[in-house]
Amino acid sequence: MAWTIVLIGFILYFLLDFNYFLRVSLICMLAKYFRKGINILEPSAIYGICIPTDGALMLTSMNNARYPRECDFGRFDYLERCGLLSEMLKEGGNFPIAASTFRYRQPLWMFSRYKVETNLVWWDSKNFYFEQRVITISDGVIRGAGYFRNGSKKPVVDDVISKVYPNIQKPEIPEDLKTWIEYNEMNREMSKCNSPLID
Repeated sequence: MAWTIVLIGFILYFLLDFNYFLRVSLICMLAKYFRKGINILEPSAIYGICIPTDGALMLTSMNNARYPRECDFGRFDYLERCGLLSEMLKEGGNFPIAASTFRYRQPLWMFSRYKVETNLVWWDSKNFYFEQRVITISDGVIRGAGYFRNGSKKPVVDDVISKVYPNIQKPEIPEDLKTWIEYNEMNREMSKCNSPLID
């Protein structure tokens, strides 16, 4: 019986990204029960340390793929602490990443402590627009930053926000975000052509 449980555990570990699901669960639990709630227009922050499992090829700095993953955890923390996550789950919980752009500014060196700052900068009827930054604790340097759009097929975002924050006033859209949205719209239209990049 014990070997069966161990075998099932190994199978699940290799078939699923077990560490990801475990971390999401821990972050949501800590955000809900142990961390201070925030207002929708306040930034949130989670903290971490770059360890060898995060490493790039030479194990001297964080792998580029880890930055967006850490930002994923940051959005879970933010959404739970500002009260939006439960309302999103009532709407089916299907608000996947629809677009993202991340700029890698400087390496995040191995064993460096860092924080991921998350800020909801704007929203429309179908999308949340987050700005996120990865910052080293020791010197306050922004190691990477980007925009992330979590979207829904249904126009429910305004409803979700108004249920939790009935008197909230939507902020002005930043100029760089406006340009980024326009770029994504142009790219979406181009993608409809289904033309190959290489003949």
